[in-house]
Amino acid sequence: MQHSITFFLRVVITIGLITSTMPRAGLGQTEQRIAAVVNDELITAYDLEARMKLIIVSTRLPNTFETRRRISGQVLRTLIDERLKMQEAKRRNISVSNREVLRAKANIEKQNQLPKNSLDQMLQQNRVPLEAMEEQLRSAIAWSKLLSSRLRPRITVGEEEIDETLDRIKSRQGQIEYRLSEILLAVDGPEDENNVMRTANRFREQINNGASFSAIARQFSQSATAAVGGDLGWLHGSEITADIRKLLPELQNGLVSKPIKTVSGYRLVALQDSRKIAETNSRPITLDLRQIFLPFSASAQETDIKKQLKRAAKVRNEATGCQDFGSLAEKFKSSKPPYLGRLALKNMSPAIRAVVSGVSVGSISEPVKMPSGILLLMVCGREGGEGQLELPKRDIIAERIIQQRLSMMARRYLRDIRLSAVIDIRV
Repeated sequence: MQHSITFFLRVVITIGLITSTMPRAGLGQTEQRIAAVVNDELITAYDLEARMKLIIVSTRLPNTFETRRRISGQVLRTLIDERLKMQEAKRRNISVSNREVLRAKANIEKQNQLPKNSLDQMLQQNRVPLEAMEEQLRSAIAWSKLLSSRLRPRITVGEEEIDETLDRIKSRQGQIEYRLSEILLAVDGPEDENNVMRTANRFREQINNGASFSAIARQFSQSATAAVGGDLGWLHGSEITADIRKLLPELQNGLVSKPIKTVSGYRLVALQDSRKIAETNSRPITLDLRQIFLPFSASAQETDIKKQLKRAAKVRNEATGCQDFGSLAEKFKSSKPPYLGRLALKNMSPAIRAVVSGVSVGSISEPVKMPSGILLLMVCGREGGEGQLELPKRDIIAERIIQQRLSMMARRYLRDIRLSAVIDIRV
């Protein structure tokens, strides 16, 4: 049940995403304790505890006192940022309706193949307060609407940029690319650096011990990729920074990278997969082969070997195609059946592969000297090979560029909001 709770976090994919203010009536004194004040709005210990329950369930972090102690600072920072986003949205006359929240919940259920209206019940079974999820959804929806109305219209993508991207993709066909995921923890000032680095190291340890990378990215990462669980997509080696390229051998073992210092904070990176560009739409090369084998004994003299090589030359001169290859094998007394069948090129020995890979259909290979004779191969058919590179559509490329710029602008926007805010942390 806990594993499936990652359901709700995926809503940001569907809705395109890059509160409680007063103590609840009836709560105990500890739960009413103030955790932080954000521009005269309160975040209580209850709010903090509810969000930690949600995060522990959704990320599969161990539900221990030590885990709660370690993540509480980062969770509180997230709550503060959400409160700032909601305040800024309100200031810009942007609101989130109950219908939008219900629609987001319905999308979550649909994406995760959950029964209709089962989301609330599932949260309650895991003892997660419903308002913890709803407040997070409201903040995410409001921030998305705010970015769409204020920042996105400022971004333009020229046709030449799209052309350059397409040309770059074409030039890389057959080369290696990597699918990476990231968690970005921002450092707002020198006083935060040590704490953020320790948090990054803790997340790394917990993920390597089984916690969900994507869920932690959705909850804590301050990059636009948080909306898709930190997924950076497929990247060519030249698009990966040198410090990450050096770590690729380590990442190929399934481990998360050590924290990487960036201009904006610390980054954790995980390698999800690697492939050759266009490999996904190509098929393995298979060859339909015929053979003539002219044997010699293990004790054959050089003159015997040369004699068979001369016979091989005659075979090549007389071979006209696959249709008469059987009778040719019989004429030259081949010691092996002429029909080899369809063989995958990659499964052949390196020596044979090197000989036949460049032979066109209907042609015969150069003689191959084997330990016990001379081998001649006729290629009678060829299937598979390199696929045609499927280029992304222009609008998809443009959207990718927009999202990259929007992510950077959004971080700056939130940073400016923080700098102008009055924040009093009391825990």
